[in-house]
Formats: sequence, structure tokens, C-alpha cells
Amino acid sequence: MYSEEIVIKQQPFLPLSFSGLSSLTTLHISNRHLSNSNTSVNLGSLSSLQDLKLASNDFSELPAGIGHLPKLEILDLSACRNLLFISEIPSSLRTLVALDCISLEKVSIQSKTAPDLLLSRCGKLAEIQGLESVENKPVIRMENCNNLSNNFKELLLQVLSKGKLPDIVLPGSDVPHWFTQYQRAISSSTFRIPTISVGLIQGLIVWTVYADTCKDKLFSYSSLCSASIRKKNDNTELFYTRPYFGISSKDEDHSWVIYIPFSRIQGTIEGGDELEVSVKPGNGTTLRKCGAQLIF
Repeated sequence: MYSEEIVIKQQPFLPLSFSGLSSLTTLHISNRHLSNSNTSVNLGSLSSLQDLKLASNDFSELPAGIGHLPKLEILDLSACRNLLFISEIPSSLRTLVALDCISLEKVSIQSKTAPDLLLSRCGKLAEIQGLESVENKPVIRMENCNNLSNNFKELLLQVLSKGKLPDIVLPGSDVPHWFTQYQRAISSSTFRIPTISVGLIQGLIVWTVYADTCKDKLFSYSSLCSASIRKKNDNTELFYTRPYFGISSKDEDHSWVIYIPFSRIQGTIEGGDELEVSVKPGNGTTLRKCGAQLIF
């Protein structure tokens, strides 16, 4: 079966029906001022659709049928400025892009498989429902989402500490007060493994506060941050994260929070060992604070 692609740019109207396009894999309908009141198109018949772009439209809720697309992998809703909530996401979805959705208040995940969620600059976003049931470790980015509820932030940390998320990025300039190892304005934190509890340790949370201070706009999207763990007595590297690609967030501190399960540590850790957690900021990134906390 061959794939089909439709990009609707200049046409003055949408087709009344997409029936008969069961082999369509790509549909781009961006910047058309479409709303729930001026269009009633049902997309549920597009059984082969993989890539759907609806950016810069006026929907207050998703068009009908999106939740029933069995092969949809990419959904782009960026700059849909009237969109209030996102729900009925198909379980096949791998990436949800909803940047600059300034009215978006809630995202709901209704399956155990969640897409990567790119939600930066959604100023009214308060929560993502259903994360506690997710099992596939999605990437979540929420730069400049300044309305996140405290209950949701606590839930994020709970989900993270259970190994259900690799990391999270969210606005904020404070390392939680319960972090026992905390340093200001340096890129590492050193702590000693308790002798009596080494077998009970599940993992480690590393909390980094950073800011994008790059003056050159050409490089403001190239901030690569990474983290590593070394055993101080013999300088053995025990863990290294893949770099985090920093989305530009000018004039505002953000937190990069990583969970490192001890099952991924390459080497032997014994009670009394002294470990150093280091975070390496990328070009144009200034490190504000760094903290680490053992999870039992």
C-alpha cells in the first residue's frame, strides 16, 4: 500500500468528508482559523493516518475522531490559542506537540502508554491527568508553564521516583527543602552512602536549577545538559545520562529533575562510599543550584 499526504494551505474550505482516504498517512491543516463552530469534520475514518498537524487553529477542543485513529504517531496542536483541554489521545501516539497553547488547562492520559509531551509556554496548564498509571517513561517538557498546581508537582515527583519518567523539566528556581544534599551555584553535589541502608536504596533524584543566559539567539536552542555519577575514591564513572536538549526559556529559571535508579549503576556501591553527582551545563546555560536525594 502506498502512502498519501494532504497539505491544506490555500483552499477556501475543507472537504465535507475524508471518507475514502483510508490510506492517507499525513494530514497538515495548520493556520486555517478552524474552530469547533465552523467545522464539523470527523477524522475517525482516516485509519492509516500517522502524522496530523492542526497548529495555529481556533479549536477549543480536539476535532471529533482523533481518539479513534489507530496508527496516529505525531499530533501537532501548537499555537491553538483557544484550546482548553486535550483528552482522548490514541494509545498509538508517540509525540504530542502543544507549544504556545495559552488557554490550555489540562491534558488527560487515558492509557498506560503516554506520548512524549512537549507543552512549553502553556501558561494556564495546571495538570496532566493519568501520569500515575503510565508505564512507558515518556519525555515531558513544561518550560514556562507557570500555573502548575502544587499537588501536580508533588505527583510528578512521586511518578519520577518510581522510575516511570526519565526526567522532567518545569519552571522553578527552588530545590525542595527535603533534599539533604544541596549546593548553590556549583555543578556538583557530594554525599556518602549510608552504611546500614545500602541494600534499601532504590535510586537517586538529581535536581538542577538552570537558566538560559545565551545572548546569541542563534545558539539559544542548543543548551545541552548532562549528568554523571562518579565514585570519589577511585574516580570510577558509575552513570551518565543522555544529554537534555534545552528549549530556550529566556529570563526565567527552570528545573531539570532526573531520577537515576540504582539498578542502572555500572559498578559496585558499598556503604560508606562517597559519590559525586555532577551536572554539566551546555553553551549559554548557567547553573544556579544542584541537589541530590537518595530514594529508599
